[in-house]
Formats: sequence, C-alpha cells, structure tokens
Amino acid sequence: MADEEPVNPQHAVEEACKPQCVKLLLQYEACAERVEKDESGEAHCTGQYFDYWHCIDKCAAKPLFAQLK
Repeated sequence: MADEEPVNPQHAVEEACKPQCVKLLLQYEACAERVEKDESGEAHCTGQYFDYWHCIDKCAAKPLFAQLK
C-alpha cells in the first residue's frame, strides 16, 4: 500500500466541472472562430480563455481542497 503512486484528483474534478462552464466555453470557441478569420493578426481570445478556466477553477477548488491531507 505504501508503494502505490498517489492519484491526482484534479483532472477528474475539473472534468466534472466543465458542464457548468459550457456557456463560457462556447464564447471562447466563437471568439476562436473570429480570430481565425482575422487577417490583422491582432485579435485574440485571452480574456475568454481565462474566463473559462476561472469558472472551472472556482468550481473545482472546494472539492480539491477538501481532499488535501
């Protein structure tokens, strides 16, 4: 039992949180489509990307911290 590799629950918890953040994911994907069509090279979706991951982080924080030893 002591030789077992610890399991990182972060990925599973984040996956479970993704359905709660679908609206932000769709906004990011729509932005990504607009950026692909932008020929100026100045458009980006950094804000939408961070909004999406902030939503996931906020959802995942409580269950992850509850599992800390």
